[in-house]
Amino acid sequence: MLDQKQLRELAGFRSESGTVLSVYVNTDLTGQSKERARLVLREALERIRNQANAEDVSRIENYLDREYDWQPRALALFSAADDSLWRTFALPVAVQTEAHAGAVPYLKPMAQLLEDYSRYAIALVDREQVRLFLVQLGGIEEKEGWVGQEVKHHKQGGFSAKQYQRREDQLARQNLRQSAEATTRLMEQSHATGLILGGLGETLPRFREMLPKALQKRVIGTVALDMEAPLTQVREKATELISAGEQEQKARLVDEMITAAAKGAGAVTGLPDTFYVAHQGRVRTLVVERGFEAPGYLCDGCGYVSAEPIGKCPFCGGKPEPIADAVNRLVQKVIDSGAKVEVVAPSAVLTRAGHVGAILRY
Repeated sequence: MLDQKQLRELAGFRSESGTVLSVYVNTDLTGQSKERARLVLREALERIRNQANAEDVSRIENYLDREYDWQPRALALFSAADDSLWRTFALPVAVQTEAHAGAVPYLKPMAQLLEDYSRYAIALVDREQVRLFLVQLGGIEEKEGWVGQEVKHHKQGGFSAKQYQRREDQLARQNLRQSAEATTRLMEQSHATGLILGGLGETLPRFREMLPKALQKRVIGTVALDMEAPLTQVREKATELISAGEQEQKARLVDEMITAAAKGAGAVTGLPDTFYVAHQGRVRTLVVERGFEAPGYLCDGCGYVSAEPIGKCPFCGGKPEPIADAVNRLVQKVIDSGAKVEVVAPSAVLTRAGHVGAILRY
């Protein structure tokens, strides 16, 4: 499964002897045939054929024709034969077919996918056990959970019944504690963005109280689910909650960034300022409008990208040359630095601010 580590590895790649061919292919056959998907790919490759290495073009075409099984809904490929680069990523969500050739991989669609489909953990719990899941990129995977001792209910009255019920309640608390520990381990190991709690009745609030305080703050919501719920139902409920939560979170992020930038307090907006702080390594979170592209000027010395033509690089004195998509360079630089990229839906407020901005580290 695609993750941030793989994205950073690609972001750190530079072709020393040729070009990198980056290709994204929509292979979702629910609305098209294989022949149609191949035709759209050929058209995309034809548009950049003069810029790409012929060996890379041939390798990608052969992979689709002879090796790919057409099961995933999309595919991302990166090839640079002169530099021994060949990476393929099967994607469980559809993407637009496009091809790009340049000195670095074209990563904006990958960054957008990872932000739109961040990894979340789900803990489906009752008084006896917990089922654990990871959701990312539209897919769901059930992980190893924890099953405790059976908890029974005593239906008759009397003193002995109360003693019996107290023991059963104590056993349930012990089970919930063990379930909370298993959930905490999954969150630590998976580096999930947030946690969703699922279940029925009074179990969920009790279970939440047993989680570490820091983990309680990462719970994004709860869903009503039976312990025997199938994977498809768990994924559907979780996806609805995640989508609503992320839209709200990204809207708040844009507002906070623009407000902070207006006060000159830890944020910038617009391409010129964002390019500048990115080159300084000051970006903590890059916020870029989905689909936003713009040309720019790349310094041949230190790699600084400017929005406007300049005679001399302010960092090394090198000579900036025009490039077609400066925004991709910005995204790559930020990913390479270990910072976060948030791709957000177009909005009037962000458009007025220049389509892009950044929350700063310092």
